[in-house]
Amino acid sequence: MWNEARFGAANLLRLGGDLLILTYNSELIRAPATPTGFKPKARAQILSFGVRAYPALADGILYARSTRQMVCVGLRKM
Repeated sequence: MWNEARFGAANLLRLGGDLLILTYNSELIRAPATPTGFKPKARAQILSFGVRAYPALADGILYARSTRQMVCVGLRKM
């Protein structure tokens, strides 16, 4: 229903009524999953450049990796 210019490649996960978006540039974005437009609630740079693997979400923790490192990010307070 909408698109975001210059966003680039990303992986999407749905978390309740929100989207978790992990971009190729390693930025994690949380935004409402709504047809009215893209309005991020939170953004964080969580890895170095080069995310290609799909992230995983388990028990409120997001697991993500780049070509050189892996991180676990707690999302319960995000």
